[in-house]
Amino acid sequence: MSGRTLARAMTTTVVVLAVIGSITAWVLSYNGYLPGDAMVRAWSATKDRATDGRADGTWVVGDVAVRSRFDAVTGFGLANGKNGTKIWEYVPPGRSQICGSARHADASVLLVAYGEEDGGTSEPAPPGKGCATVLALDVKDGRELWTVQRKVATGRFERGSQFLDAGGDIAMVAHDHRDALRARAEDGRTSLRALDLRTGKSRWTAGMPGACGTHEVSVGKDQVFAVLECGGEDTSGSIDGAELMMAAFDRETGALNWHVPMDARRPLNLGSATVAIESTDPLVLTVGRSMSLDTGTYFSFDKDGRPRPGIEFNGDHGEIAAAEASQTAIVGERMYALAGFRQKGQRHRLVAFDLTTGEEAWKVTLDDPAAALSARGDRITVLGEWSTQSSRISDLFEYDAVTGEELDERHFRDDVPGSMSAIYEHDRRIIVAGWGGGPTFTAFERW
Repeated sequence: MSGRTLARAMTTTVVVLAVIGSITAWVLSYNGYLPGDAMVRAWSATKDRATDGRADGTWVVGDVAVRSRFDAVTGFGLANGKNGTKIWEYVPPGRSQICGSARHADASVLLVAYGEEDGGTSEPAPPGKGCATVLALDVKDGRELWTVQRKVATGRFERGSQFLDAGGDIAMVAHDHRDALRARAEDGRTSLRALDLRTGKSRWTAGMPGACGTHEVSVGKDQVFAVLECGGEDTSGSIDGAELMMAAFDRETGALNWHVPMDARRPLNLGSATVAIESTDPLVLTVGRSMSLDTGTYFSFDKDGRPRPGIEFNGDHGEIAAAEASQTAIVGERMYALAGFRQKGQRHRLVAFDLTTGEEAWKVTLDDPAAALSARGDRITVLGEWSTQSSRISDLFEYDAVTGEELDERHFRDDVPGSMSAIYEHDRRIIVAGWGGGPTFTAFERW
């Protein structure tokens, strides 16, 4: 064999080996077996006992993940060595159920409410009925810190009412908004109470402006915000026609700072709209024009209650699935959202909106559909699906929050729960909160 022939053969061999190596590396990377490109399951907590619905709420506080359902509140350890094991559980007494919880757990304290539901409509509620008992739990060990009673109008649970929240050192408890709406001003009933978060001692009480009741409450850094229903009942006894307002109270004293209509252009009421507080600093609301949240607007207000330009669920950016909390995240004056669109199947864009103007700051078209996002510091994390034809979660992407530049791409080696209620980040791990019979929490780490 001549030297030229030998050199050609060696070159061919090198090229073939390089191609084989590249294909092998791609296969290993794509399936999560290439170091530096992979996400692997660190641990998986126990499965839900029942498959009849979502968790009432999930939280990650310090080194504990907490899941609340109608039948129990359970804490799972996240610190080294705990690996998602159950470390405590609170079960409500007798036949009562967990019927409410605070959106935020602060200072290692979680607020929940429990009671026994009565299907009747008699007013006031029969003794011992209704979602009337508020309980503070120490997140670290599940210890009961204090309880307090709240007023309820009937024994029926309030569906969709967020009447608890915590922030800093205060706990907020709103009385049944149905009770306040039907009360006359001379009755002297109050609808909002602030308590010391660790002890339950009263800090202040706030009366509602006019004939208003609290539908939702959320604690901000300097103010407490409340979605109000105002106007009382109509001649048929229904309160669905009560107009929705937004109010802010001084966090230290409970003084009313301002209250404004939810929508300055046309009245909104719970008979035709769905409202939720997405963020307090800045104040952002999700306002659906239908109960399914197919259409609607993200409303934003400045600290003095002046409305800012809204962001529509549906627009040139695509369609934001507002009913799913894991589709949006708010950090500072930016809202990040996954906006879906159809192009040879379902796909998504990652869009950053400037909340001061309502305009897009940047957007990135993703190669495949996305399942969820989270925002932390200067990074946006997106869980990507395998293809437009499969909803299996296969990839993790990280983007710069300021510019939208892709910073990292990794592939999951192990299955990610498809039914999720939220995703969290803890100690460089991704924590997926499941529901509907799947694992309560699953942790994945970079490899």
